[in-house]
Amino acid sequence: MADKRKNKRLKAAFLVKYETGRVGESAKITNIRDISAGGMRFMTREILQESAVIKVKVMAPPDGRVFDADARILRVRRANRKFIYSVAVHFENISASDRAALDGFIEDAASHADTRICIDQAQISLKKGS
Repeated sequence: MADKRKNKRLKAAFLVKYETGRVGESAKITNIRDISAGGMRFMTREILQESAVIKVKVMAPPDGRVFDADARILRVRRANRKFIYSVAVHFENISASDRAALDGFIEDAASHADTRICIDQAQISLKKGS
């Protein structure tokens, strides 16, 4: 069966900061499982509502560039462990330049089989204040 995805997907351990928009709730930082220029899948302990829109900030190494977007939740599935959920989202309202930069980074990283993607401890703050 052929892959019907529009964008190349990269398995990588990036971080994402997301906000649900619920009053009084603070942003959460969690791990991305895979990402493409069209969307991503991340893990969380929170049960999120399918079809809801959340705000996301994705940090993509190596230059620490942060991509901001609204993301529509496509699927929420329980992961292998209790109380951990896998959330698949589609990026909405991401700038064309950010989408192109993310796609270029993923294409480049995917073309090097021995590339290991990691985020330096100093980058974990996701650019504090952002």
